[in-house]
Amino acid sequence: MASTKMMLLFGIIIVVAVAGVAWPVFINLHLNITPINASQWHIGKGSQYYPNMTYMVDYNGTKFQTDVVFQPKNDSMQTMLVLIKPDNGTGTITQTVPIGDVYFFTNVTSKAKPYFDILDNTIFAMNWYATSDKYLAKGASWGDVYIGQLHKHMRVRDCTKTTLPFGTLDTYVLSYMELNGKDNTVWIADNLPLPVKSQYYYPDQNLGYSYELVSLKAPLTPLLACHG
Repeated sequence: MASTKMMLLFGIIIVVAVAGVAWPVFINLHLNITPINASQWHIGKGSQYYPNMTYMVDYNGTKFQTDVVFQPKNDSMQTMLVLIKPDNGTGTITQTVPIGDVYFFTNVTSKAKPYFDILDNTIFAMNWYATSDKYLAKGASWGDVYIGQLHKHMRVRDCTKTTLPFGTLDTYVLSYMELNGKDNTVWIADNLPLPVKSQYYYPDQNLGYSYELVSLKAPLTPLLACHG
């Protein structure tokens, strides 16, 4: 009888110890639960529908309009036509690039390169975080963001209707740093291959860049509704 009590007591101690170790893990898992039916997004998703996306970009005071036209595949390779219209009134710069998985383009003309350097840090910047599928659901983590000595997580904060110059889109709102009420934020519409809007602030709270989709021609794209 005594040995049975000792074994029972020993078993209780083990259960309590395991629970003490595992409980914080379960708590953290609870905080990061993503619905299994949540949609997923990666940069380039929806390019097979050949949308034509026009943006206004402001990067450290350099402003320009760019048309990003996703073209049909040719010899199993899809290309993207980029038309850049500088705000200073100079002529339109035309560049065609093949689309890969990472959306990082180096083989461009000397005229296009300064603007592609800006696009790499703005419209195409999600190639740092979403070359593979990421969940579109409130609270879903999209990974770590390092800005100088600051370390933050990029998360889906909300899903909402976002008004743009041409109309309204259902979007998922990602944010990764708040600076006295100013969020670094990215807006993504499911099934469009690039984000539709973003605002980025430096740690000194000055606006580093912003871009916004001002025109969308996507007759073949089945735009997906936002789900909490």
